[in-house]
Amino acid sequence: MYRRLTWVTFLYLSIFLFESILTSTTLEEDLKGLLPPVSEDHSTAIAQIRQAFRSRDLSLMRKKADEMIEQEPANFEGYFWRGFLELQRRDHHNAVRFLRRAEALDANCYVLKLLAISYYFLGQFRLFTKTMEQAILKQPSDFAPYYYLGRYYASNDVPEFSRAAGYFRQALTRNPHDYASHYYLGYCRESERQFKEAEQEYRLSMKLAEAAGNKYALPYQGMARLRLLENRPLDARQFAAQAVQFASNDAASHVVLAKVYTALGQAIQAVPEWERAAVLDPTNPVPYYHLYRTYSALGNKEKANLAIMRYNALIAAYGK
Repeated sequence: MYRRLTWVTFLYLSIFLFESILTSTTLEEDLKGLLPPVSEDHSTAIAQIRQAFRSRDLSLMRKKADEMIEQEPANFEGYFWRGFLELQRRDHHNAVRFLRRAEALDANCYVLKLLAISYYFLGQFRLFTKTMEQAILKQPSDFAPYYYLGRYYASNDVPEFSRAAGYFRQALTRNPHDYASHYYLGYCRESERQFKEAEQEYRLSMKLAEAAGNKYALPYQGMARLRLLENRPLDARQFAAQAVQFASNDAASHVVLAKVYTALGQAIQAVPEWERAAVLDPTNPVPYYHLYRTYSALGNKEKANLAIMRYNALIAAYGK
């Protein structure tokens, strides 16, 4: 069955894969098992390519990958890293082209996982799931394919949260310290209104992320949502504020905090959070709708009219 993923899924996965590395300790950790470990590198050229990526020098990265392709045309690694580079550049068609060449030379689990992600960004969701399943067959002990399949089934327009939860449990069986899988398992539980189980997963995600030295905002967003559902906005505020502190450039963090302020009857404090969310996610009409309602409640008709005009323009351009 064809699946159309929401803008939320695409946004989160895009940020996750391509945002500059800021806090984590290893390249492999940032990319959730998509890249081979350093121990599997076969030459100093790969180390140079990795370093170029770390420093965001994509020109040097391309040069080194092209040199490897020219010097070792039968080695999948040059095509693999060039495909990864094209993913960084958002050229997903060329990413598929290079990764298919790598697959023809060595259809290992790393090639298959990266190829699946490339299919995802092209909207080829059947190929995405099929290729991730092939990666599982190649290396059943790898948690990453289960994680990405879980993300897929948790985030489409007709979500299958039970199925997604099964994939996250499989990921955690293989990597029990993966705080992202714990968060998304909690999200599945929240979506199924199993709030106690959701809170357990969110708190475990917080604990594991802190132990890893990472500032991970999503479980704090989740806890804030749970407290709002429980009509406990004062308790929600501390979690929402922490989410904003950890991820000030994530629109979702500001949305949650804006909802908390609204629930507390603090409309004036909600305004800058909705405005920031609108700036960070410029194609999403929802913040402008809330700004319209908030400005209307505050009696500012001019700003309310501007907000509803922007909302209508985005609905016309992108849909609901």
